[in-house]
Order: sequence, then structure tokens, then C-alpha cells
Amino acid sequence: MAYGSAASPLVSNSSTIRWMVQDTLQCSRLEVNNMEDIRGHLHGICKLRLSNGSRLVLKLSPSPNTALLRHERYFLESEATILSLLKKSCLPIPRILRYDPRSIQLGSPFLLNTHVPGISYADALPHLTNPECRDIELQLRSLGSTINQHTSPTFGPAALVASNRGFSTWRESFKSMFESIMMDAEDMTINLPYHGIREAASSVAKDLHDVKEARLVVLGLGRPQNVLLDRRSKDVIGLLDFGQTIWGDTAFSEPESCCDRKGLLYICYHAVVTIVTNHYRPQRDAKELDARKTLTTTLAQLAVRNEGG
Repeated sequence: MAYGSAASPLVSNSSTIRWMVQDTLQCSRLEVNNMEDIRGHLHGICKLRLSNGSRLVLKLSPSPNTALLRHERYFLESEATILSLLKKSCLPIPRILRYDPRSIQLGSPFLLNTHVPGISYADALPHLTNPECRDIELQLRSLGSTINQHTSPTFGPAALVASNRGFSTWRESFKSMFESIMMDAEDMTINLPYHGIREAASSVAKDLHDVKEARLVVLGLGRPQNVLLDRRSKDVIGLLDFGQTIWGDTAFSEPESCCDRKGLLYICYHAVVTIVTNHYRPQRDAKELDARKTLTTTLAQLAVRNEGG
């Protein structure tokens, strides 16, 4: 049996993983012939190749040593919830096989999905023509619109709504998410204009009442690393990572296309998330500087809008 890394905690559980796969698929003759540990992700991810040639993806909760933002604690549960919800759709998404929120055997909650083939949009991007990129973006917008057709009676992160802890209004839901990331920042004493950010959020709060219907929104849906393409046709054949899924305002995922005060507030929120995330888990290619510039510019734009009534 081949593994991605001898030091991987997933590898140390290889016999348990083998048993779990056989139990899930109800086939004791199937063997896990290969395990490939995928590095560089928040969650533990392992690609499994079975003796019949099929492939699966095992996703585990982040390591206990990983510093998490408050909203990130729900990612695995949210993904399991949404994949279950969309399993009968025609969307090109993984098929959920098993979700265990406790898993004493593996020592971590886990999600077992089918493997979606294809080449990463991020890897293909340098070799694509402008017309090919435009066509891919059109496909992604169409898929996003299809996802947005799903509605919920309450607002909030998918995991909270599924456990009957959603909010009756988008304003309440956004306030909760907003204060969550602000508290994450305060916990790390990150240098931010806290008063200005909270003042901006308060000034726009009443605009959020305009959102009357909670629609399914997948943040990061169009990120190249979350999109899989057919190697030949360059069509979108796979969508990955449904952890950052909420029931709320569709403009929340693409605030740049929304020119009103509400859109500016969403831009501020996403900028703060980028800044805070980099302080919790610093990255070499961090976009914190750009996020700080965006935050400063957007707060200034909101101040002008507010002065103008």
C-alpha cells in the first residue's frame, strides 16, 4: 500500500480507514490500495484509490492544533449538509457517502465523498485563452444561479440553519457573522479600525432588511482552486468545497457587482475576514495588504455615502 506521507495522521489510521470504507460501501472485498495525503488545506484531506479502480475523498476536521476562526468550526458540517441537500440535483458535485460528526474510531469528524475527476481551473488558468476563460466564468455564473434557487425559511450558516439555530432576518444573521469575525480579531489584538468598522456596519444595518428571502449562497464557488475542468473541452465538470455556505443574500458572494451601501458593507466584511485569517494562519502569498487597502477605501466610500444621505 502506498501513502502520501509516512508522518501523516491519516496514514496511522489506515486500518481504521479501510474498515470504514468497507463498512460504508457494504463490501468486505474492496480494498483501499492507495492513500494520497493532500497537503495545504485547512482540513485533513486524503484521496483513496480502491481495488475496483474507483476513487473516494476523505475529509476530516482540522487538527486540534490549528487556530480556527469561529465560523470555520462549522465548515465540515455545513458541507455535509449542503451535499446532502443537493445530492439529487444535476450539479457537478461530489456525492456524499458518509458523514460522522463524532467518529470515535478516526478521532475526528469526517466526510467521505466520491471523487470528482478533472483538472483544477487554477492549474489550467495560465494555459487558457481569454475566450475560454469567459466561457468558464459564464458556466460558473449559471451554476451559481442554479444553486441560488434553493431557499430556506431562516437565515445563517448552513450548519446552524440545519440544526434549527438560524435567524429570522438577514440583518440578524449578518450581525452575528460580523460580530463573530470582529471578536476573532479582538482575541488576537489585531490592528484594525474597530470603531470605524462597527460604525459603518451600524449605519447600513437597516438596508439589510431589504433581503426578504434566504437563498443558498456558496462563498468561494468560483475560486479557481474549487473548480474542475474537462481536460479537452475545458467545460466545468466539478465544483468543490461547500463548507462556506450560507442561507442569505445572493449579493454577499459577489459584493463587487452590488453598487449600493449594502455591497460596500459586504466588501468590508470579506476584507476583515482576509486580514484576520492571515493573522491566525499566516501564508506566504497572503493578501492582507490588499485587503487592508480595500478596507480603508471602502470605509471611506461608505462615509461619503452616509454623509450624502
